[in-house]
Amino acid sequence: MNNKNTTKNFPAIKQKADEECKALPSYLGRFLLSVFYIVFCVSLLYALVPVGPISVFALMLSIFVLGLLYTYRVRGKKIKNHLVIYHTTYMIRTFWRANLFLVITGFAGLLYMLVTIDYQPIDTCMEAVSSALKKGHMRVLSKIFEICGELIFEQNKIHIHIVGVITFVPVFLYVLIRCITGCVLAVFGINSKNKRNG
Repeated sequence: MNNKNTTKNFPAIKQKADEECKALPSYLGRFLLSVFYIVFCVSLLYALVPVGPISVFALMLSIFVLGLLYTYRVRGKKIKNHLVIYHTTYMIRTFWRANLFLVITGFAGLLYMLVTIDYQPIDTCMEAVSSALKKGHMRVLSKIFEICGELIFEQNKIHIHIVGVITFVPVFLYVLIRCITGCVLAVFGINSKNKRNG
């Protein structure tokens, strides 16, 4: 009698066992999450570097990885893998929060610049541009802008560096701390502060 019940319920038992096995994070899954953390976080940190080509490339890479993370998260939901769901969500939130913080710190840096900047070189440059336009010396304008850019930078070098610190350093530290914390949790198969998978 017991054998008949066991045989009858075998498909349901097997399905439940398969789901539980899938939900457990494998070492390969942990390794893959760690790789995601490293590539995503390095690209996001490089995106904060105020150098045009490097920043653009790194931002494109981080957005590409973000797409992979979203796909991986959807797959994790299908197989009920809580570790995958937690860490992919964690990285996606890190990306959007870092962008939000960058807007806030960028605004703070802009306010600092407006208050502390030396406007004298700008006034001189505007006069030179106005004079060149009145005389029709259009070819001279590019040279004037080049000289003005160098002059404004030299006069406000310290303030520009401080603006860079205000804008990028807090976001950089936030991303770095989030990435290190998340990567360590992923390696040990932890999907929250007090929950371990596998």
